[in-house]
Amino acid sequence: MTSIHTIIADHLNQLVAPDDIIAEINAIRRTLHIMSPLKHHPIDLIEWVPAETVTANDYNPNSVAPTEMELLHKSVAADGYTQPIVTTEEDGQRVVIDGFHRNRVGKEYPDVAETLMGYLPVVQIRDDVDGRNDRIASTIRHNRARGKHSVVGMT
Repeated sequence: MTSIHTIIADHLNQLVAPDDIIAEINAIRRTLHIMSPLKHHPIDLIEWVPAETVTANDYNPNSVAPTEMELLHKSVAADGYTQPIVTTEEDGQRVVIDGFHRNRVGKEYPDVAETLMGYLPVVQIRDDVDGRNDRIASTIRHNRARGKHSVVGMT
């Protein structure tokens, strides 16, 4: 008897173009997500989407100094994306809720952009986060939840 894993692997192996493989993997993930008992958590469905469909919000209150931006770049270059960009869908675009700077790294740093093949990893915030004020509040919650880094603790 053939396992579902083998069927999926055989199906994906028949595809040649990376874009087709990524699209099919996203479709498989969406199917699994529908069945997941944890689907109420956005992290349950991480998708790779074309980078040009991800748009920075126009209200991000968080700023990152050039030194920290370079550290983020080095982190993503060395470890890959370990956290998806949190988005909401708006007029066919994914607007960033959290991950403003991860979005920038994926688009603005050629060494990272090359490894991403034109894609960014995203999750979509819950549907009940609706409207500009809710999105701004969610962005602020995400930023504040990270806290502050102590100089002593970081050394």
